[in-house]
Amino acid sequence: MKMTLPLFLLMTATAWAQPEIVPAPVTHLYVPAGFDSNDTVEVVVTGNFPNSCYSRNEVKVDVRDEEIVVNVSAATHEKTFPTIRCSDMLVPFKEVVHIGNLQGGDYKITVNNRLRDTLRVVEATSNSVDENLYAAIEWVEEKGGNNVVLHGWRYSNCIDIDRVEVKSNGKDTLAILPVMKRLTDFCPMKMMPVQYPVKLDLSSLTMRQPLLHVRTMDGKSVNAILRLNDRR
Repeated sequence: MKMTLPLFLLMTATAWAQPEIVPAPVTHLYVPAGFDSNDTVEVVVTGNFPNSCYSRNEVKVDVRDEEIVVNVSAATHEKTFPTIRCSDMLVPFKEVVHIGNLQGGDYKITVNNRLRDTLRVVEATSNSVDENLYAAIEWVEEKGGNNVVLHGWRYSNCIDIDRVEVKSNGKDTLAILPVMKRLTDFCPMKMMPVQYPVKLDLSSLTMRQPLLHVRTMDGKSVNAILRLNDRR
């Protein structure tokens, strides 16, 4: 296959060009309730890229006493190569921001100097990695109405589901805590798929696109956004 020199040079320059790094166009900050000082604290940031030439870059977190400063950046070739055609469309994105362990107290969170909210962390009552052992959840299935199903794995017969707690932050997020109980100290490895149905109470929420923040066994979370406006 023959290629003309100008076309070859354009393709080479495009491949090696450095994208422009800009603040990501964030639109909403979700702050779940129910964290204590043993937890890995996470919040969720959403937004929309203005066209197809944008992509994720990185997230930086700076904890300064009772202030948490988050900077979410994006990479774009929109100005680097004006000849490249960018599809004129909104591209939704979601960033799970890992803040880490925090001491008990009230914190102010700022994202890209644009979004602001508060976070409450309570002091843990034990020195364990977490106050509870949570299920190994991988994804959330919407079943219609206020019903969802948590899908995941049970790693051994020595543990089983105890209860599923749901904590609302009173506006836009439901934290779902699938708490496990230990049945015996002997825990041979045995992978078993599990499903846990959960009926949600959405009455405390004021947003039509609330977040489901499901705590998982690995200390992190699975996050799903409900589109209540699309329901019939």
